[in-house]
Amino acid sequence: MRSERRRTGSPPLALVFVLFGRRRRLRRASLSRSGGRSFLFQGGNRRRGGPRLTAFGRLAIVCALAGGVSLVWGAGAAFRAWRTSAPAALPAVSSAPPRASLEAGRLVDLPRTRERFEFARAHASEFDPHANPRLVEWLTVEDEVPRAEPDGWPEDALRIEYSLDETLTADVFEVLRRGRVKRGHAIVIDPRTARLLAYVSTDPEAFPAERAYPAASIVKVLSAAALLEEEARGADMSCIYRGNKYRLNRRRLDRPRSGRESGLEEALATSNNQCFSQWAVYTLGEDRLRSTFERFGWLASPAPGHEAGRIEQVESRLDLGRLGSGLDGLRVTPLHVAALTTVLNDGALREPWWVDRVVDPAGRSVTLPARAAPREVLPVARAKALREMLVSTTTRGTAKSAFRTRRGRPVLGDVQVAGKTGNLTGRDPYGRYEWFVGLAPADDPKIGVVVLQLQSNLWWKKSSELAANILREIFCDRKTCEARHADRFTGDLGPVADPRRISELDTPIQIAGVRDDTTATP
Repeated sequence: MRSERRRTGSPPLALVFVLFGRRRRLRRASLSRSGGRSFLFQGGNRRRGGPRLTAFGRLAIVCALAGGVSLVWGAGAAFRAWRTSAPAALPAVSSAPPRASLEAGRLVDLPRTRERFEFARAHASEFDPHANPRLVEWLTVEDEVPRAEPDGWPEDALRIEYSLDETLTADVFEVLRRGRVKRGHAIVIDPRTARLLAYVSTDPEAFPAERAYPAASIVKVLSAAALLEEEARGADMSCIYRGNKYRLNRRRLDRPRSGRESGLEEALATSNNQCFSQWAVYTLGEDRLRSTFERFGWLASPAPGHEAGRIEQVESRLDLGRLGSGLDGLRVTPLHVAALTTVLNDGALREPWWVDRVVDPAGRSVTLPARAAPREVLPVARAKALREMLVSTTTRGTAKSAFRTRRGRPVLGDVQVAGKTGNLTGRDPYGRYEWFVGLAPADDPKIGVVVLQLQSNLWWKKSSELAANILREIFCDRKTCEARHADRFTGDLGPVADPRRISELDTPIQIAGVRDDTTATP
């Protein structure tokens, strides 16, 4: 039994000393065979008989000791910090209420120039690259107007998200560039909501869009609306004129006994100044014209930051005739004419707007200034009848050549356009003012377009031609022109137009690293 225990138990202590001693002798032998050096050790001292550390070996030991001390010190510091610190509180993202409202005066300067458009376009994709491309700028406490610069996005800035479509705005800029428009404005609007889709100015310093300019023959649209309301015959009324229909003097204010006859629709399509002057003097009168302008909103500001329209003093019958035909006496802004498209749509006047929403640094929507409620100006049936008359302007009137190809085919195919031209040599600044306002499709408007340019002695494109090219970018693709193509610009706004709490969303919205609890519309 004792022999079996010795065999199966632990080795005797003497055997351990023998093996350990053998290992030291082997180590010394290997050092002697390799010339007395290794990676950490070199040959032993003859007096002491053991190996010595190399320089690298001493450095390794020092580094190991320093690392151990650092590790122990760091662990102690972390432990002390954990015991003394209080539990971290959740970030109070929604503890402070968002800014109650934003002054309308700080949102009037939108990116109309090419430079600001490019900056606002670059920032649009930084926040929501999957949404429809819109223009984005920021507004800080120090800023009087929104801005967008390549320097970066301030942390404390409000984000201004415009309704202006990036792609459409770029197309409008290109149309004006090809038309060599030096001083001009172009507006694309959804007449059903008064939401601006494009607002472009080529030289806002010399030709500001906020100022009022001679309305020219666009006035005839309002005069025709008043005639349809006053005259029992309505569209069947007629006038007789002599000579050049565009020239007017005191003698031509009276109805001649003989001459050419023109109905209201034809006079509107051909912009007959003699007929509208006669109707202004003998049918409407100054008070009726003034009340019509007021009802259409042309004597008030169309939107914040824009001048109100104004009428010059009427001192004679000739002044009244010129006022009713648009030859002189009334000044309006391009936005007044854009608002006119909302009346022609369904008879209700709507205030144009261009900001979808404003977001604070915490990702919450800021309440925007309230817009004026829609106000009925015309019955729906009368607005429709007026649109049908305006179709003649683009099919056989003053804008016929702009909406026809050289072979006589319609530029927009089956999409009809209701429109009105206007041109007048005016002052302040001096030049030839060329207008066009149009709606398409005429039977169910989805798009309104306004073009105004101040021409000099040398010009390249009429405003009606520029408007036709803009509408072609909207309604036409490479193959066909159809009304449904406008839906890509005027379609559903999604969460911008439908306020919902974040708890109601399937996927929470993430904006600039902060969760948004609302997506309120202005």
